[in-house]
Amino acid sequence: MVTIEIKTKMRNKFYCISILLFLMTVSTFAQEFTASVDRNPVPVGERFTVSFTINGSGSDFKGPDFKGFTVLGGPNQSQSIQIINGRTARSFTLSYMLLADKTGTFTIGPASIMSDGNLLKTQPLTINVLPESDAQKEQRKQVEEQEKTLNQQALDILKKNIYVKSSVSKRNVFIGEQITATYKLFIHPELNVMQLSPTKVPSLNGFWNQDLPIDKLQWKREVVNGVAFNTAVIKQVVLFPQRSGNLVVDPYEFNFTVRMRVQTSQRSRDFWSFFDDSFFSGNNFRDFEYKSSSEPLPIKVSDFTEMRPPEFAGAVGDLKMEAFLDKTKTKTGQPVALKVKIGGRGNLKLIQPLEINFPPGFEIYDPNISDNIFTTESGMSGSITFEYLIIPKNAGNFKIEPVKFTYFDLNAKRFKTLQSDAFQIEVEKGDANFGGSGITGVRKEEVQLIGKDIRYIKTKSSSLERNKQSFFWSQDYVAMMLAPFIMFGIFFIIWRRKKHESYDLNLIRNRKATKIAKKRLSLAKSLMKDDNNSDKFHEEINKALWGYLSDKLSIPNSELTKDKAKESLLEKGVSEDLSSEFLQTLDNAEFARYSPSSNNHKLDDIYGSAVKAITQMEGVLR
Repeated sequence: MVTIEIKTKMRNKFYCISILLFLMTVSTFAQEFTASVDRNPVPVGERFTVSFTINGSGSDFKGPDFKGFTVLGGPNQSQSIQIINGRTARSFTLSYMLLADKTGTFTIGPASIMSDGNLLKTQPLTINVLPESDAQKEQRKQVEEQEKTLNQQALDILKKNIYVKSSVSKRNVFIGEQITATYKLFIHPELNVMQLSPTKVPSLNGFWNQDLPIDKLQWKREVVNGVAFNTAVIKQVVLFPQRSGNLVVDPYEFNFTVRMRVQTSQRSRDFWSFFDDSFFSGNNFRDFEYKSSSEPLPIKVSDFTEMRPPEFAGAVGDLKMEAFLDKTKTKTGQPVALKVKIGGRGNLKLIQPLEINFPPGFEIYDPNISDNIFTTESGMSGSITFEYLIIPKNAGNFKIEPVKFTYFDLNAKRFKTLQSDAFQIEVEKGDANFGGSGITGVRKEEVQLIGKDIRYIKTKSSSLERNKQSFFWSQDYVAMMLAPFIMFGIFFIIWRRKKHESYDLNLIRNRKATKIAKKRLSLAKSLMKDDNNSDKFHEEINKALWGYLSDKLSIPNSELTKDKAKESLLEKGVSEDLSSEFLQTLDNAEFARYSPSSNNHKLDDIYGSAVKAITQMEGVLR
């Protein structure tokens, strides 16, 4: 009995030790974190893979600094599950593809990961990079030559089959004469354009300019030198030169990503064989980056053929003028409106209020300006009206000198002065208490309220009871004395702050960036319901994204490029991933707008991506 009891105790003790060792083994196995390479040494110029594997689960992985190597890809993720003797072993691997750039011995530092509350690190890896052999040099040279030939073939094809073209209605004009510039995109139907986006928009320095609305991007088939192209007008702008000399209509620059089937043989180099070589069937495709820009167009701007009259203020075109009073009889204190209407064809939006000689004894207000102007490809036409509000302060008969308007007539190539008749105003004595308001910048409707919103002042005295308590130096007296100084101090501080903010235009743009972007996104959302408004939808999405970047980064739209945007975002502390994601959203939106197959893109996906991109960026750029 004693022997059996001793054996039983020894057996139980053995089981306990075995279970403890097993648990220790499992625990060690679960937290093992290792680094490895697929080969070592590595010939210079060749690729190899570095893998980091953890047996179990982990989080917060931090890779090493691969100094001395070029990271071609990664981290790529993979998992594996093994069942051995009823036990399940899981492992998780992150791998990087590296390129050995130069010969020597290099060290890849440790990677780290959190597992079960513990920080695990791999051992450093020492990589020997060997010089390339003669065979490798020859092979590399052949690959480089082949790649160079392939890229040159693609470039030659893309130059002929995808481009941006600009044109202007006139090359020789006078100052202030209208020019219409048109930018058109040409894409060969056989090209598979994966991405396209403007990289530089025209700045148009020296011109007053206004974009003509393009309600829908119309793709048309057009034959150029016997070759059919898909074409679309992507921008049309009305220009008015503001100075004489040689000006330039700036180019419009686009970046394209085109996917083409490639061939490595030199059997043929014509266009169709490049795309449809039966020898290279299957998925042998390559994406090629290509940048195309329209040509800059020189414009010769001539000064006027004769000396400018003193009253000339820049109006150019074929114009007419009419001037009239709304009434010729009035009373003192009652307003009179003198309206001057200028109409016809020309640079109407650049016409400034006219200088009019009013007789003394009148209160003069800044003119109210209204217009009915239409801008089309053929020209700017319509009318602009200046309403001058005057209030006579004295009774009598008064004369307003004729209104004169001088402009440069493009048909006659000379200055013309239009003149109205003189105006007579008969003013009768009105309210004896009228003494002139002495204010400026109000409208007629506001002035007519004078005399209606001032209550009658009682002149007779009433019996008043003297207050026994002296008001002098009372609390109310002190408060009334100090109140103006306190209010002045508050208003002064507010005024200084507003003045500072008004000068800091970048600060204003930064604060309003999100509000403006949300407004444009809201408009885009309303346009999603109608398929006929898809182009307007894309236009608003692009304006929201580009405008947000421009305002937040304080870079004018005309100078903003994707490279400059990314550089500025990184300087402001935005991560590489978030910057790239925002610009990718911009690329996708622009591609959907300009692509001939834009109708295939889901508008709700584009809208959602734009909202997400701006929301994420706002969280960093507040």
